[in-house]
Amino acid sequence: MKRILTLGTVLCAAFALAMPAMADGAAAPADKGKAVFAAQHCSMCHSIEGKGNPKTPLDGVGARLSADQIHKYIVSPKEVKADSKMKAYPSLPAEDLEALVAYISSLKEVKK
Repeated sequence: MKRILTLGTVLCAAFALAMPAMADGAAAPADKGKAVFAAQHCSMCHSIEGKGNPKTPLDGVGARLSADQIHKYIVSPKEVKADSKMKAYPSLPAEDLEALVAYISSLKEVKK
């Protein structure tokens, strides 16, 4: 019985220690996407939480568009919206594109 309690305690402690690491892993693509957003100077045309160009805010876009729609808009915006003025980013490295899509998809609320 003592062995079972000890094993249970060890498993609970290991799980408790692993939880923050798992949460960080889920946030990692969006965090990298935020860095890609900055590196690509997206705030020259877009704003998030009031930072950047206020003409085209991205707050809440993750609630309106799916990740696939966001991906397509980044890669070929004129295919999604014929009069789009956004520059296409088809040559963005796949890992950066995926991270950027994750970040923009995470923008679910309009912050005021």
